[in-house]
Amino acid sequence: MGVDPKFLRNMRFAKKHTKKGLKKMQANNTKAMSARAEAIKALGKPKEVKPKVPEGSSRELSRLAYIAHPKLGKRARARIAKGLRLRQPKDKDKAQTKATASAAAPAPAQAPKGTQAPTKVPE
Repeated sequence: MGVDPKFLRNMRFAKKHTKKGLKKMQANNTKAMSARAEAIKALGKPKEVKPKVPEGSSRELSRLAYIAHPKLGKRARARIAKGLRLRQPKDKDKAQTKATASAAAPAPAQAPKGTQAPTKVPE
């Protein structure tokens, strides 16, 4: 028993049409690629932006330029941030500093032993 001839005919048409679509798509892709290439040529090659280092041999300025550099300054910025983190008191230390501060504050004055606190006299 063979395959239905109508089905085969339909498959032929389907194949033909998919090929047509594929060819159109490929043509469009090549057009788009060539247009992109032309646009890039027209714009010219983008120049690499270099950080401007001010003239003069000032140590502070050269340090700032180093930190501002996109690649070299990455490590420098990380170290600075680490230093800042280490300088900040931890939660545990904060609690201790609060406790010591409250202990150092003058306590309310106490009456000498043997004396009673004044009481209100009912009228």
